[in-house]
Amino acid sequence: MIRHAIPYTAPTADCLCPQQACYGIIPALDCPDHGARRNPAMEWHEADGPFCRDSQGARFHCDRGHPMPADFYPAGEPDDWDDTCRCKPTA
Repeated sequence: MIRHAIPYTAPTADCLCPQQACYGIIPALDCPDHGARRNPAMEWHEADGPFCRDSQGARFHCDRGHPMPADFYPAGEPDDWDDTCRCKPTA
């Protein structure tokens, strides 16, 4: 089974992982951002499963355009949402 990961931090320009339409990645072992040595926090789901089918283009984004973590559930009016980017700045 192939699984996609959605990292909780934005990838850098050095990321080697193939990007997926659901905003997920397939982590490459030698990727400096998401490889085996880094072991970053990520949300996992089945490739071509319900999450992929339902999430393509429908995920929430922070004020810098990065996908928000899967546990981001806005409440209230859109103007009141805290969509501040929590991603680490890239150098």
